[in-house]
Amino acid sequence: MSKRKRKLGSLRFELLLLPLALLLALGFHHTPLGEEVENLTLDWRFKARAASDPPAAPEVLVVAIDENSLAKLGRWPWARDVHADFMTLLAAREPAVVAFDLLFTEPSADPAQDKKFGEALGRTTASITGAIAEQLENAKKFDAEYAGSTMAIENFKGDPARLVGYDTGLIPVPAIGENSHVGFVNAPPGPDGVRRQLPLVVRCGTRVFPSLALRALLTREGVETNVVEVVLGECIRIKGPQKTWQIPIDGQGRMTINYRHPDTFSVSSYSGLTKRLLELQVEEWPKNDPPLTGKVLFVGQYAAGLTDLGPTPHGPLTPLVLTHANALSNILTGDYIQKPEMLHLIGIWALLALLTILPVRYGRIWLSVLVPALFVGAYVVAAFYFFQKQSLHLPLAWPVLGFVLVEGGAFLHRLVLELRAKGRIKGMFGTYISPQLVDQMIASGEDPKLGGQEAEITAFFSDIAGFSTFSEKLTPEQLVTLMNDYLSEMTDILHDNGGTLDKFIGDAIVGMFGAPLPFEGHAYYGCRAALLMQKRQLELREKWRKEGGWPGIVFEMQTRIGLNSGPAIVGNMGSRRRFNYTMMGDNVNLAARSESGAKSYGVFIMTTGETKALAEKHKTDIAFRFMERTVVKGRSIPAEMYEVVGFKDELSMKTKECLALFQQGIDAYLAQKWDEARDLFERSDRLEIHEYFNPSKLLLERCAAMKENPPGPDWDGVYVMKTK
Repeated sequence: MSKRKRKLGSLRFELLLLPLALLLALGFHHTPLGEEVENLTLDWRFKARAASDPPAAPEVLVVAIDENSLAKLGRWPWARDVHADFMTLLAAREPAVVAFDLLFTEPSADPAQDKKFGEALGRTTASITGAIAEQLENAKKFDAEYAGSTMAIENFKGDPARLVGYDTGLIPVPAIGENSHVGFVNAPPGPDGVRRQLPLVVRCGTRVFPSLALRALLTREGVETNVVEVVLGECIRIKGPQKTWQIPIDGQGRMTINYRHPDTFSVSSYSGLTKRLLELQVEEWPKNDPPLTGKVLFVGQYAAGLTDLGPTPHGPLTPLVLTHANALSNILTGDYIQKPEMLHLIGIWALLALLTILPVRYGRIWLSVLVPALFVGAYVVAAFYFFQKQSLHLPLAWPVLGFVLVEGGAFLHRLVLELRAKGRIKGMFGTYISPQLVDQMIASGEDPKLGGQEAEITAFFSDIAGFSTFSEKLTPEQLVTLMNDYLSEMTDILHDNGGTLDKFIGDAIVGMFGAPLPFEGHAYYGCRAALLMQKRQLELREKWRKEGGWPGIVFEMQTRIGLNSGPAIVGNMGSRRRFNYTMMGDNVNLAARSESGAKSYGVFIMTTGETKALAEKHKTDIAFRFMERTVVKGRSIPAEMYEVVGFKDELSMKTKECLALFQQGIDAYLAQKWDEARDLFERSDRLEIHEYFNPSKLLLERCAAMKENPPGPDWDGVYVMKTK
């Protein structure tokens, strides 16, 4: 299966996860907890934009019953002649509306008080007093066509039972209610106690009446409820003299208030405004004072300790008269909270979720965490930004939850797949490559291409010299112990240098560097491993000597190693039932010939010119000795053969001098200066590590043979081996 097909296949889980996460997130959105979380994020947005809130509608003025008013006019509640005097003074300034967010549903101890207030209200068509629908014990179901002087709304589409309301309610006493319009002040809080929505129409008994804010708009426009059309879940339409108003409402007749900060409203103290009206009864209204003519005044409680304060998005003790003032300000300015089309939002969410899945599944770990976090962060920032600039309410709770479910699920799926891949790769390769290489293969995100592929590798062959003698001298138990000890140490060095174990053939080790995972410097690390094996073998010989009980041949163990670099076929090869990860090809055969040919030269590590060149390209701390150009048994193409001598910083001066003399001898040998070459090889022979047979002795024999039978002027220095 190709990498692309594997990727598409592995995305099936995520493509199934996407709609499932969406359904779960949308389901959460419609739970009480989901609504509460979303409302909380909306409150954060109200507070975040408060500093940039525009001024409220200039037509709206709040008259606050504040601490100063209580200090001047006495303890609350005041006698109704206070309000009567206020209305009498106010009438001269001709406000468009004076809406009392107060209940006058109980008669005063002195009926004259109610009569005086009612007469003051009746002097203007601008006055509105409050009513409330609530459950009353032992009260008849409200069925009157009018609440005070306000007629019920008749043009209603929808189920009135869905509205906020009760079968009973409280309306102003007749002396007051019959001389003013009536608006219902019901403003029930949400489940968390915060008021975010305001009913614009309220059911009281069998009738539907306007709220205080809606009644204020009708009074300002000079129209009655007969021009109001209510379509639940859509809008309220009002045919005014200048325009048709269309106010969005939900299925319960509620308007979502686009709260602006309290400081954006013009607020006058009740007592201060009363004093100002009294002082300026016949004078022109000062330009520096909030104008009153044509304005909508909401009269309500502001003082701490009074009952009409409660939680809103801007604080836990907000004067609730501001809910009505905010609602009317929204209506007058068209400043509504906007909501996106749900299907469009779901489509955009699905696209973003799908885009973020790709880095989660296939990117680096840090990228798979960073990209979704950036997307979620960008969406949250966009939600705050568009709410500030356009009052667009992009939901946060369900999209973020959906992202977390999708990205979290995709990430967990990735972990599961990687754990499976790790187990699969360890099962395939754990016995013949190093744990570090296994981890690199897993981190690469790709399975090795099994079944045979061409790769540039360094093939490695090692063999213990004279091993058949060991078999004769040792008992089977000793032989097993010895080989386990030896092969364990050698294989560890192979793995530690990035090598892959191909197989053991008795005492022989067959390995490769650069597969199944390619890496730079495979030739260098092959040579390095060979040198470290020779050093470790010396340590093992000393260890066995100290242990005692071993025959002397063990202390003389020598291993010959051959290496060659170049393209080869690597992969799982064998029968359908049993196969092995191995290598084959001409370059592999040359490595094997290098190992066997090392005996002919009297060296213990022999490699080719290709390996030397690649190793020195990576690092130059290993010393090589050129032997000659040779055609090994079974090949027709000559290869440059080198001894891997050792690490340069570990060579003795004697060895360095030997290598220099030997190279001079080689130069003379290739120039067919047999006597000069013989002298140089004799000198280098005296400095060789191995006394009995070494490259200097071999070349001395060659010089003698060449002098007796010269190769001719066209000789290219190639020697053809007759044996393996």
